[in-house]
Amino acid sequence: MNIRLSPRLARVAAYTEPGCRVVDVGTDHAYIPLWLLQTGRAEHAWATDNKPGPLQNAAADARRAGLSEQLTLYLCDGLALCRPEDVDTVIVAGMGGETMQGILAAAPWALEKRLILQPQTKHALLRQWLGARGRMIADASLVYDTGRIYLVWLVGPGAMRPEGPADPVLIEKRDPLLKAYAEEQTKRCRKHLQGLELARRSSPEALGCMRQELEQWREIYKEAAAWQM
Repeated sequence: MNIRLSPRLARVAAYTEPGCRVVDVGTDHAYIPLWLLQTGRAEHAWATDNKPGPLQNAAADARRAGLSEQLTLYLCDGLALCRPEDVDTVIVAGMGGETMQGILAAAPWALEKRLILQPQTKHALLRQWLGARGRMIADASLVYDTGRIYLVWLVGPGAMRPEGPADPVLIEKRDPLLKAYAEEQTKRCRKHLQGLELARRSSPEALGCMRQELEQWREIYKEAAAWQM
C-alpha cells in the first residue's frame, strides 16, 4: 500500500525530522503517521482521535502496509493517553486555534517538543497564547490545497516576534503565496468590518481593531505584490 499525502499534509510532514517519534493529534485516517513510517522518516508513530471509525480505518491501512507494529493508535481526546517520554514531535493539524489551545493546555508537556501546528482559524489567538508560554513561530509556510491557502507553523522555544496579522517569517522568506493569502485575509476583514458596522451593538474597540487589521493586510498585500512585479 502506497500512502500519498495531500499538499497540506505533505507540508505538515515536511517539518518533521528524520528518525522522529511522532504523535499526530486528531489524526483522522492517520495518513501523516503512516506516510512517515512508510518512508522511513519516523521510527515509531502514535495517532490519536476521539472517533473510533477513523482509527479502525487507520488500523486496517497499517496492516495492509505492514506497519502495525510501528503505529500505536489511541482513542482519546487530544493527548490524554500519550506519554511525554515516548515522543519527540507533536503534530496538531486541521483544527481551529481555540481547539488547539485547549489540547495543548491539557498537555503542557507538548510545548517542550518539536511542535507542528496547522491551525484553520483563530491564528492570532493561538499565536498570543503560545507567546505567553515562551514559544515562538520558528518557521511558517503557506500551502495551496483544494481551493484554499493553509498556514503551517513550526513552533519552538523563544520570544514571539512582534505581533501582526502575518508571521514575520512569511515576509522575510517572501513566501510565494503571501500575496494571495493577504488578498484572502483582506476580503475576510472587509466582510467582518461591514458586519460590525451594521451591528448596533459593536464596540468602538472592536471596530478599531478590525480596521487596523484590514489596513495591515492591505499593506502586506502591497509589499508581497511588489516582490512579484
